[in-house]
Amino acid sequence: MFQSGILLAYMFFMGGQWYLLGKEIDHRFKIYYRANSSMERIVYRIIMGSIAMMFLFNIFSFLPESLISYAFWGFFSILGVFYSWPTRGKIIEETMMSQFGEIRFLDSFEKTILILSCLTFLISLPELPMFQNISALKIYFDPQAEVSGIFWNYLSILYYPFYKLPQLYNLIWSFHFYFIGLGIFILTFYCFLRYFFSRRLSMLGVFAVLSTWSFSRVLGSDYFSSISTTTSLIWLWSIMWSTRSNTYRSGLFTGLACSYITLINALNIVLLPLGLFFCYKYFLKEKTVWYRKQWLKYNLLGGIIALAVLVGRFDQITLSFNHLHTLVSMLADFVYRKAFFAIAPIGFFLSLLYFFNRSGWIFTYASFDRNKMQELIFGISTIIFVGIMFNPTFVSDFSLIWMLAFFSLIPIEWIFQSISRLRSKRNLIYAMYILVCLLDSHLETRFRIIGKMFLEIESLKYFIQL
Repeated sequence: MFQSGILLAYMFFMGGQWYLLGKEIDHRFKIYYRANSSMERIVYRIIMGSIAMMFLFNIFSFLPESLISYAFWGFFSILGVFYSWPTRGKIIEETMMSQFGEIRFLDSFEKTILILSCLTFLISLPELPMFQNISALKIYFDPQAEVSGIFWNYLSILYYPFYKLPQLYNLIWSFHFYFIGLGIFILTFYCFLRYFFSRRLSMLGVFAVLSTWSFSRVLGSDYFSSISTTTSLIWLWSIMWSTRSNTYRSGLFTGLACSYITLINALNIVLLPLGLFFCYKYFLKEKTVWYRKQWLKYNLLGGIIALAVLVGRFDQITLSFNHLHTLVSMLADFVYRKAFFAIAPIGFFLSLLYFFNRSGWIFTYASFDRNKMQELIFGISTIIFVGIMFNPTFVSDFSLIWMLAFFSLIPIEWIFQSISRLRSKRNLIYAMYILVCLLDSHLETRFRIIGKMFLEIESLKYFIQL
């Protein structure tokens, strides 16, 4: 347990480095943007810093093994001196923790659901793969070899301090996919929900995703889905963030986000031209032509990287199709295992009515940003299209779970807004939905999985070797 704590502390340290690097990129490129929430600013900078560090560390991977250690420690030494140097070059005018200031304003229900979400996330850790070498771990995560070597090189350098400790090295890779992969997914989902719902409902949507038993089942059957099936949300949110930001320099992030998604599966590059076309013609149509052309120019870096990845893996690409009935059966299984998702079809129907402006009296009490609703419908349609025609994993598992959670919140939003003056009844309904999420969350089974990892003889031997 002590070693696991050290690994988690190291990953949190790296998260802070990603945030600071993302902030440095903002400063150097003069990216001044409008954020929808303080949490969105954190998530954007973490993802931006992570992607930038990924490509930087891949330069280190070309060095001889004897020099990698010097490059790694030298890089972070320079960062440490730079971030702490008391000159105008220092841009840390605000700390990462200051962005969590809205936590102070949470009411009792929101604090309760935040605590429940954190605890549920911690106890939902699946059985970890326990291999003695990193090559076997790669084959376990990616048996079809769909992921670019750039991604694996990044992890190798990122966790280089544990390279000579094989057990710890393998364990921190497994931790990365859960705590970093799913952690970013959960935070991104919250930011995505905040475009449509209040803070309270957004937190409920996050808890609905965490508490569904399918969350643990998906990880148990395909551990790498924490990365491969969560990229759809990152792509859609990056577009929403860019159109909201009011700066053409936000194209740098959307382009790099597409390049990252292409690293996970080269066929995901289809999203790049589709996203650029619809943003240019529709989502940014109120901007000037000059603004849109500048936005496209800032997407070039990510587009070039994505094309390079596609060319490098072109001979390994295999098209695979996903039948519609497979998606329907998967959706039905997720709804069957989570009662909260039973109202998702109603929410989907209401969102279509709102999109086609046929809602009438239904949305008298509730309204959404129509531009964001258009981006949502486009995004989900594109995700389903890419998932069926090119990459089946793109619209499966966590991709479907976050869609179900989103549409399940629309009827609740309508109820909340229609009784906005009756605060006590709103609290009662909110508490009821929290209980609904808890009742079929299989918390006892999640505890059993955690206990099994630490009590089984083989698992115990593995952890003792650490």
